[in-house]
Amino acid sequence: MTAGQMMFCLLRNELKGDPLPEEPESFRDPKLYRLSKQHDVCHLVADALIRNNLLLPEDSVTEAYNRALMTAVYREVQIRQTTEKIDSIFQKGQIPFIPLKGTVIRKLYPEPWMRTSCDIDILIREENLSRAVELLKADGFQTNGKMRSHDISLFYNNVHFELHYCLRDDIKQIDSVFQRVWDYATPADGSEYLEKPAFFVFHHLAHMFYHFVHGGCGVRPFLDFWILRRKNFYEESELLPLLEECNLIRFYECICKLTDRWLEGDTEPDEFTDTVGQYILAGGVYGDSESDNAASIARKKGRTRYLFSLVFPPFWHMRLLYPWLKRFPVLLPFCYVDRALKKMFGKDRNQSWGKVNRTIRQKSSNVSSMEAILKELGVE
Repeated sequence: MTAGQMMFCLLRNELKGDPLPEEPESFRDPKLYRLSKQHDVCHLVADALIRNNLLLPEDSVTEAYNRALMTAVYREVQIRQTTEKIDSIFQKGQIPFIPLKGTVIRKLYPEPWMRTSCDIDILIREENLSRAVELLKADGFQTNGKMRSHDISLFYNNVHFELHYCLRDDIKQIDSVFQRVWDYATPADGSEYLEKPAFFVFHHLAHMFYHFVHGGCGVRPFLDFWILRRKNFYEESELLPLLEECNLIRFYECICKLTDRWLEGDTEPDEFTDTVGQYILAGGVYGDSESDNAASIARKKGRTRYLFSLVFPPFWHMRLLYPWLKRFPVLLPFCYVDRALKKMFGKDRNQSWGKVNRTIRQKSSNVSSMEAILKELGVE
């Protein structure tokens, strides 16, 4: 078995009790550890291996698996306690909020620690942002003060908290639906609201798509999606209109097939599904720089157009970097000059030149493969 096949055998065993093939030695392959760590499911693989007595005592790989499992359990306690603290602050301050992503999905897993997360994501209304940050800072949260296009980062006891004031993935057709998030929110408890099930799943799939077209989305979102389907969390008839509005129906169908392939053991041959699966497995949790670069070139339909977009992003993007462009759009050319100078001589010049060099060196075969995938999915 390949490392990927071993990983999914163990994930099926861990999440729904499927039996393992009688090949205990193969599960000790270090490649399995590296792949599962790359996709942030190492703790699940570790628990399955331990329960099935497939690890050797006093082995370096065994120690690594044990550390991954203990870290996941400890991390879940930290995140849960911090989430409860945030909840209490917003309830007392009467600030409406919506828990997002892992904060909700974690509760659907057999055990909350099974769904790891690198941060906490919560949405509030933009008009409440300043007051929310002040309340959080007064209760021990820290922030570097930097605000991105959709959130601000805060920290508490080594836990990263992304306080969102809007939903945005910088994909026009998706963001137009994200803007209506509060229309799809229902009261839950006091100041807490929840996304309606179909919208929650749409949000999950749309965010998967965002990472997919930027180099890969990893395996973990497939586990989440499998859990949501298995729990009958949503009505497909309510989900499909949202996906159709964003031209994500083909992507949804592909994700369904790949979920069945990986987590239900479906072996029906499908060349395109296998190609997408290989692309995702190669990229890790959120893809790698090579995959991201190939995907970016494919989306822009060529190296020249991609390089041009790095220097001259669209107006909506520039407006985020230079907020006063909303009032003085005529100054856009001067902003492009300022941006170009910063990219060439500023503190992030090494990163900028790295993108240029990777674009020049990018293999044409990888770009062509990505172009074919995007065309099949109907991505413009």
